[in-house]
Amino acid sequence: MAELTQELAEYFRQGNSFETITQARSWAGEKLGKKIAPGTQEAKELEETMEEALVEVGKEIIADSEDETSAYRSLVDLYQRQPRLGTRTSNSVSNQAYSTPLPIAYLANRLAGVGKGDSVYEPSAGNGALLLESNPQKVVANELDSNRARALQNQGYETTTFDATSYNPSEKVDVVLANPPFGRVKEKDGSNKSWDVDKYRTQEIDHAISLNALSSLKDDGRAVLIIGGVKGIDPEARGKAYNSRQNRAFFKSLYDDYNVTEHFSLDGSLYNRQGANYPIDIIAIDGKRKSALPYPAADVPPVYSSFAEIEKEVLTQYVSRESELLDTNRRGDRSFISSGNRSMDSNRTAQGLSPNTYPERLSESSVEESRASNFTAQQ
Repeated sequence: MAELTQELAEYFRQGNSFETITQARSWAGEKLGKKIAPGTQEAKELEETMEEALVEVGKEIIADSEDETSAYRSLVDLYQRQPRLGTRTSNSVSNQAYSTPLPIAYLANRLAGVGKGDSVYEPSAGNGALLLESNPQKVVANELDSNRARALQNQGYETTTFDATSYNPSEKVDVVLANPPFGRVKEKDGSNKSWDVDKYRTQEIDHAISLNALSSLKDDGRAVLIIGGVKGIDPEARGKAYNSRQNRAFFKSLYDDYNVTEHFSLDGSLYNRQGANYPIDIIAIDGKRKSALPYPAADVPPVYSSFAEIEKEVLTQYVSRESELLDTNRRGDRSFISSGNRSMDSNRTAQGLSPNTYPERLSESSVEESRASNFTAQQ
């Protein structure tokens, strides 16, 4: 498929688009001299090849753009020219393999301030979308899927194929970028798999991978996590969802141990062309220390539902101000970031909740009790 990757890349470079995946299959079938039927392994391979081509073109767009805004807009245009990649196989379903849309991947890189000198760890690297701005010589890319791992190796990345809930690189890194699979994983007997993380047990694989990956971060390192969000737009309902047992324990661990500087949600429709439609949370971290931000159940993250809104509310106000925030080594005056920025929108505080308190906040003892009760429930 290497030749097809290059043909697809050139197709997108020329400004072309595929309105549907059916059109893309027809186009690729003509190039390959065979029909690509829907739902087949060949159909899935085409979509993986297309993702590789899109990542290649995305890197070129970033390199050729004058500034962050033009790069972001060009990546949005590229994303809107790709078809919906929705073919699932038993392996991709098992791994919950939904790749990051390129505009969101670029946003994550800018929020993390990724530089070519930074060492980077990506625990579920897919086809490399989150590594758009990383130096391949400074990256550890972990990916369970053997085909995707080979594609990453072909891009020049040091690639491992371990279980990301327990694997860590041998050395601490400057940056962690993670978009792990969301939700719950079934054991062979049909029960939900669980993991011990920090002071509690979770059945959410994105929580387990995220906290484990963050343990590889240097004390002054940066990270951006893309994890499963909560549904809905009503602040009160969303606050209650963030205050659920699993979410409450996760965010207490995250906010207590890491300097969360930004936390916002994206509507699931922005993920549609990658075959998913579930809301996501994007969380930026700057160093290992307690965050100044309130927990998300008390100060509910805003929801952005369009790429234009993301540009206005996030890219313009945070990322494009690099001259105010970062020096050439990404180690300049970061006080604007480190102070936390979620308070810009007064409407995002959950109704009836104080931004300085966490409803039913877990104490150290209650976290241990939660862990113990979870262990008991699993036995």
